[in-house]
Amino acid sequence: MSGDLKPNLEAILIDINHHFINIDKYRQEYALHFQKLKNVLFDKLRKTEPLKYLFNGYLLAGSCGDNLKITLPNEFDMIFQIKFPENGLIDVVKDPGIPGNIYLDFTKVLRKIRNEKQHATIYRHMNNWLNGKNYLIIEKFQSYLQGLFAKALEEIIGSGYFCQTKLSYSRQGPAHTIKVNVDESFSYSVDFVPGIILDGQQSVLRTKNEDQWECIPKPIFYSKSHQNVSFRSSFVNREKKLLKRKENLKNTLRFIKKFRDAHSNMGNMKSYYIKMVFLWKAVEVKGTNYWQKSLTQILLDMFASLESCLREKTLKFFWDPQLNMFDKLSSAQLQNMLICVASGRKLLEEAALNLTMPLQTRVYEAFGCDINQCTPLKNTAVN
Repeated sequence: MSGDLKPNLEAILIDINHHFINIDKYRQEYALHFQKLKNVLFDKLRKTEPLKYLFNGYLLAGSCGDNLKITLPNEFDMIFQIKFPENGLIDVVKDPGIPGNIYLDFTKVLRKIRNEKQHATIYRHMNNWLNGKNYLIIEKFQSYLQGLFAKALEEIIGSGYFCQTKLSYSRQGPAHTIKVNVDESFSYSVDFVPGIILDGQQSVLRTKNEDQWECIPKPIFYSKSHQNVSFRSSFVNREKKLLKRKENLKNTLRFIKKFRDAHSNMGNMKSYYIKMVFLWKAVEVKGTNYWQKSLTQILLDMFASLESCLREKTLKFFWDPQLNMFDKLSSAQLQNMLICVASGRKLLEEAALNLTMPLQTRVYEAFGCDINQCTPLKNTAVN
């Protein structure tokens, strides 16, 4: 890899993609261990009532679910789907104060199942989870699940396949997080997130009459005097379809994540923010051969798109453009990321126009790669 000047920027990007991004060496090992944990855990969870009547399968989300993971596959996001009886009778109400969020009104569901013996256990629990308007209360439902996860993990620790594995549980935002430590060189974490299934026609956002979707109990804040009933709309399967079979889309998205990971001042750039920029682009260029362009062309475009969002301090939520996903970030955080992304774009433009050996080295470094060896560098600065 060292010593020779590549013919152009495209050749450098192909080399980086091969040696530093698309690495499958450890995927199977991590995936197999994760699958065993998931199966053992949910075998226990599904024996409890009423969860065994509500559980409706899994959905792998996040970077692993989208096949966008660029480092060790040591973080998994798993949505475990919840489907209530008479699910289609749930009234979905737009949260007027938080774009992209909804309330779940179970009034019609309760009326239907009140005297149905097969739903007696669910009905009794639901009355504890709902407020005076029959909206599902996030903390009440999550506390119920938290108790089940904690108990199930107690039973797993020190037994069977996991007898030599350290397992720990915590609540992290909407997720029930389990950290797994097999030994010093093998550890990972899993975010198990409950997703309440809803049908396409129940959507009050831009996906009406589209695929089945989920709402996520993403907490805003909690206090004893406030009952949070606002769920975030989530369209994982729809997003997968939008990103699927688009040649260089995923390759370039991974490059921007690699760039993000290489720079400490990009720490506030969540993977979902980057994904959001690509979702908007996928719709913009729909029906064209845009994603068949070279890595160089697309990467320069997407750096420019991300830079524009940072400059304008606005990243619209794809499913409800009224929500600015950058609202939670400070001007200083956005400015730091803007400087970094703008510097990266300028570097790539220079290398695309007139590649030199110093520029080649800087491009590798910009993506956290050492041109002399196949090991990533961390927190490299772009000048």
